[in-house]
Amino acid sequence: MDFLKYHHNRHLSSATSNRSVSDADSQLDEFHSPLRANSPHLSDSIITDNHTPYRSPLSNNVAPLAKSKSPAGNFNRPVREDVVVAVAGSRKWAMVEKVGLGFRVCEAVFSLIAFSVMVSDKTQGWSGDSFYRYKEYRYLVAVNVIAFAYAAFQAIDLTYHLVYKRHIVLYSLRSHFDFLIDQILAYLLISSSSSAVTRINDWVLNWGSDEFIKKASASTVMSFLAFLGFAFSSLISGYDLCNQNPI
Repeated sequence: MDFLKYHHNRHLSSATSNRSVSDADSQLDEFHSPLRANSPHLSDSIITDNHTPYRSPLSNNVAPLAKSKSPAGNFNRPVREDVVVAVAGSRKWAMVEKVGLGFRVCEAVFSLIAFSVMVSDKTQGWSGDSFYRYKEYRYLVAVNVIAFAYAAFQAIDLTYHLVYKRHIVLYSLRSHFDFLIDQILAYLLISSSSSAVTRINDWVLNWGSDEFIKKASASTVMSFLAFLGFAFSSLISGYDLCNQNPI
């Protein structure tokens, strides 16, 4: 009887051990199973045991992509804005150059007409007269000759720069020099024109008008128009000087 009980208890213990081993194997299989890996209970146990959050393999690949896009976007936007600003600035300076060239041409033409008409202002006969006898007229001729030479050179230089993108003569103080000479010539032109007008008015009040005075008056008007051209050119050169971007 005792022998039968002994074999019965041994059989029960072996069955229990086999079942425990099989249960352990099944749990191990479930742990490695992809279906069991997504189970919330297993995820919670992993987080609780290892103290590290569970991360999906896809999240490791998506995060670097998201981070890599934002710097590129932030980098391209300032570059595009700088390009737009540079293009707008170049167009603006090209327009300033063209306007400045127009004023230089007008200055050269008006100054040329002014001193040419005054030099030709001579009458014949016993009552003949000449511009050279009056210092006001000589002053106007001298100033307009200088203004014509300077304006003609500036017009040629600006035309050369528009075509070849460089000046004939290169120097670092171009803006300062242009602004200074424009101011000086504008003052000299208005001064010589005013002196000539004073002499013309005095002649008309004493002797009346004649061909000599008419030519002197025409020369004075051209000299005054040349002064207006230099006045506008001094504004352009002053703008260049303030912006430190000489044309």
